[in-house]
Amino acid sequence: MKPIRLIIIFSFACLAACSQFFPDKEKDYVNSREILPLQIPPGMEAEKLAAETEEVIVPLTLSKSIQYIDQGENNTYVRINSPFAHVWRLVGKALTQRVIEITDKNRSMGIYYVQYDPDVQAVRDGSFWDEFVFFFGNDANQEIPYQLFLTESELGTDIFVRDQLGNKLSQGDGIKLLNLIFETIQEDFEG
Repeated sequence: MKPIRLIIIFSFACLAACSQFFPDKEKDYVNSREILPLQIPPGMEAEKLAAETEEVIVPLTLSKSIQYIDQGENNTYVRINSPFAHVWRLVGKALTQRVIEITDKNRSMGIYYVQYDPDVQAVRDGSFWDEFVFFFGNDANQEIPYQLFLTESELGTDIFVRDQLGNKLSQGDGIKLLNLIFETIQEDFEG
C-alpha cells in the first residue's frame, strides 16, 4: 500500500477513536436524572427559620421628590428622597441621557467619575471641509474631570459635585454639571 493510503486510514481510525474520549453531550438531557434536594445540617435549620421570620425594614420609599439645596460655602447639592440604590440608577441614567462620559464608577464609595465640558459645541457633519476640520483641527471639546459623589442620609440621598482632587464645588462649571443632573432627573420625574 502506498503511504498516503496508510495515512488516510490511520487518520480516520484516530478520528473515530476521539469520539470515545470526547463524547457528544447534546443528548445528555435524555439520560439525566433528577438531583435529590440538598440536606441541611441540623444546626443550620434553626438559623434558616430565624432568617425567614425576621422582618425586612425598608428605610425610605421610592418617591419622586427632588430638591436643589444651596447653602453656600461648598455646600450645594441635590437631594432625592429615595434610597441610595434607586438614586444611583437615576444618576447613571441622567448622565447617559445627557451624553456625559462616565470614565469610572465605584458604587461602594458612591462615586461617578465623569468628563464634562459645559461649553461643548455640536459637531457639524455637512461637507468635506467639516470632516477635514474634525480630523485635523483642534479638539473642540475641552472636557474636565469631575466626581459625582452620592451619600445616603436619613432624609434621602444627596448628590455632590467634586473636582478631580475631591473638593466639593459650589460655583463654576461643577455647579453647571449639578444643575444639568438636577434638571434631567426632574424632567424624568415629571415625564
